[in-house]
Amino acid sequence: MRGANGVRDRLAWLLAEEIPRKNPLLREQWSLDDVALPDPVSYFSGDAPEELVKDTSVIVVNPRLLRSVRTGDISPTGEPEYHSRYSCRVYVWVKGPDWKRATEGRDNLAVCARLCLLQYPNLNNKIDPDAVTTDTGFRIEEDTYQEDFGVPVRIQASRTYAAAILSVDITVEEYVDDGSTIPPYGTVQELAAASFAVGPDIPFPGEE
Repeated sequence: MRGANGVRDRLAWLLAEEIPRKNPLLREQWSLDDVALPDPVSYFSGDAPEELVKDTSVIVVNPRLLRSVRTGDISPTGEPEYHSRYSCRVYVWVKGPDWKRATEGRDNLAVCARLCLLQYPNLNNKIDPDAVTTDTGFRIEEDTYQEDFGVPVRIQASRTYAAAILSVDITVEEYVDDGSTIPPYGTVQELAAASFAVGPDIPFPGEE
């Protein structure tokens, strides 16, 4: 179990992997230039210091744990499984030459990020055709996805920052194996065959 930071890191990893792949395809399909759909310069997992966010960026902040439910399943070591739901937020910052281009870039980059999430709801873009299952222990709850758009901010002359906040719930399979101080089941008591006989007329050893 990695908790909130494990979900945050996985979400940031997927966006950092997929946005650079998807952006060129969307520009060609939608006939956009690299200002209307910019490439993020930085991806941050966690709260980024303000001085580091100097250009178009994607920031995944620590999610909020909503609930954790015990499922009844157990891990190979006998520990219980939990389904934990985290409310995740992704900040998309776009720096543009003016107000109009900044908002256009923000809107399109937000759509690109949404496509990445909906196309890979298990947060894994590594498709293995021989895999028995696509279960990764992560699941995006698609019906919780929301977008909010802030008012752009002029930073210098006509240059402008525009931001979008994407939010979605992610359900994670979690176990309490890590750092467990309880021995795995089956190792606390070990049975061994006795080398003596017992019966109605034969007392246990030490009871003679």
